[in-house]
Formats: sequence, C-alpha cells, structure tokens
Amino acid sequence: MILEHELPQGSKLYFGKSAKIKRNIESLAVEMLHKEDYKEIATPTFSFLSHQDDFSNRDMIRISGEENHQIVLRYDSTIDAMRLITKRIARSSSHKKWFYIQPVYDYPTTEIHQIGAESLESTSLTPIIELSTKIISAFDLHPTLQICNQKIPLLCAKHLNVDIEFFSSPNIESIAKKAHFLQDLVEVHSKQDIQKCLNNVPNFLTNELQSMLECVQSCTYEHIIFSPLLYAPGGYYEDLFYRMFLDNQILVIGGRYVISDTPSCGFAIYTDNVVENLLKID
Repeated sequence: MILEHELPQGSKLYFGKSAKIKRNIESLAVEMLHKEDYKEIATPTFSFLSHQDDFSNRDMIRISGEENHQIVLRYDSTIDAMRLITKRIARSSSHKKWFYIQPVYDYPTTEIHQIGAESLESTSLTPIIELSTKIISAFDLHPTLQICNQKIPLLCAKHLNVDIEFFSSPNIESIAKKAHFLQDLVEVHSKQDIQKCLNNVPNFLTNELQSMLECVQSCTYEHIIFSPLLYAPGGYYEDLFYRMFLDNQILVIGGRYVISDTPSCGFAIYTDNVVENLLKID
C-alpha cells in the first residue's frame, strides 16, 4: 500500500523554508548571469530520443510519442540547449551566452534541479570557473574546487597501451606502478605540485598540465586542488573540466566540450545539493 504522504523515490518536494532558499539561489544566480550578458532559455521537457546523441543508451525515462517516435524526459539540459541554440535559435539570434533553470530527469523517478550556463564558441574555461565560484561563494559556501583534465588519463592510457578504464580504478598504487611519471601525477594537489611535475613528465603531457594552471591563473578562489589523473567516463567533457564539492556532494560541475560541432564551455549548479547544504547552516 502506498500512503498518501509518500513520494516516488528520487522526486523532490520544497516548501516553506527550503522553497524560499531554493528561490533565493535561483534569483541570485539569475541576477549574476544577467550581469554577465547571459540570456535565459527554457528547453522542452520532452525530447526525441534520437536527439540525445551519446546518451541514447543510458537509463532515460522513455515514452512513445506521435507516430510511435521514441520520446524521453529531458535527461541533460546542455545537449538540448546546444542543439536548439545552434539549429533553431541561431536563425534569429547570434547571441552566444545562455542559461537555464530547470530540472532534468533520470530513470525511474529521479528529478535533479539545475542552474546551467553555456558559452558558445568559447574555449577559455577561466570565465566559467570564476562565474560559478562567484555564485556559490555568494551563499557563504566554501566547497573545494577540483581542476581536472580528461586528456591526461587518455594520453597516458595510449602511451602505456592500457585500457582507459584502468584510470577509473580507485587503486592509486596500481596506477603509480605503471610508470615513474605517474607517481608524480598521483601526488599532484597544488599549483606548486604541477609546476614541479612539469620538469619530470613526458613532453606529450606538458601542455595539458599547463592548461590546468592557466584556467585558474586569475581565479581568486582559495580552495583549489588539482587532479590530473581523474578520469570521468561518459558525458561530453573530453578536455578541461572541474567540480566543486562539499562533504562528498557535488555542487557544481563544468568544463569544455564540443556539441553540434561547436566548441563551448559551460557549467551546471546542482540546486538540490546547494539547498541541502544551506539548510544545514541556516
């Protein structure tokens, strides 16, 4: 028997205090995004499965639409936003900076509220990092900013002739034993560590390590760590990306990507996790 007060697992309910916090987060984010010349877009809740690119094999919530087309509930806002901006909106607008405030849905009943921003035809991750850290800092939260580069484990796997999944292993010691320079990379955490490491790594990694430093060169955020060997399978970040986390919860994730043949940068704030952390301190 399902009791009247029960909710499907993964669904969200905000009321009173939590609803006010959620609305304050969104309102402040909108204000800051507008100041940076971002315009709002709200994408459809339903999309054609064939438009989901490399996400087609994931656990989406699927239904059949007209003429028996496979329809899914919005699984990823970036995919849909980029497709609609480049294929439809570009006919009437040349604007390159867009944001959205809307949930995405995962099978079977999970909803995830997000605040996202996409900067089209941009290859510099620095402004994106600075904007997202500025928004999070406005709530007096101080998560760790983790800088990563997906190309480094991919290049290392190719150089060592090992499967890339090897770098998904939590066994750091086994990774370090594969080559002497991997031991140095495993121990990297700070800017100083990377600068020291640059003298010891093979040439094919030099530019990728330098790019990690450069993306936060002007960033004033204090709580920064570097994880050059972190490999995050799936998704569309195949280059520089970053995460902000607090107490093992991801508050922000962003990076560089190419979607619809358009090099871009963007981030997503996980609103539900931000609300949860603010409720703890309020």
